[in-house]
Amino acid sequence: MNRKYLLIIAAILVIIVGVLRIIGGVSLLIKGNQLDTTIPIIASEKQVYLVATGLILVGVLLVSASIGLLRNYSKMSWNICWIILLFFLLDGLLNGFLLFGRPLDQGQRINFLAFTIIGLFLFFGKPAPGPGK
Repeated sequence: MNRKYLLIIAAILVIIVGVLRIIGGVSLLIKGNQLDTTIPIIASEKQVYLVATGLILVGVLLVSASIGLLRNYSKMSWNICWIILLFFLLDGLLNGFLLFGRPLDQGQRINFLAFTIIGLFLFFGKPAPGPGK
């Protein structure tokens, strides 16, 4: 399979994850700590606002990084996607700690799974350096 197709798949997956992050952040902003979750939210209103804002920010960064990768099949876009994916993982750990009092839960396992799948597509779709690089 052509490496560019692997990057396209990775970018589409990153867009999906980013949109889900944005939806989660907006839901958290609207419902606050009354949001229906499997584990009760123990965070204060300010912490909920901070987490919701972080979710939206990371979601927007994920979507913009993947669009950049789709438009500009370059090593720089590829690197930016990796950096934003690391922010995605760190944000998940921080959110778990702030919202639920524990950083590792089922949601973080899903984040690690998404990171691994997207990372594999990014790794195997890594663009070759351009001429003179």
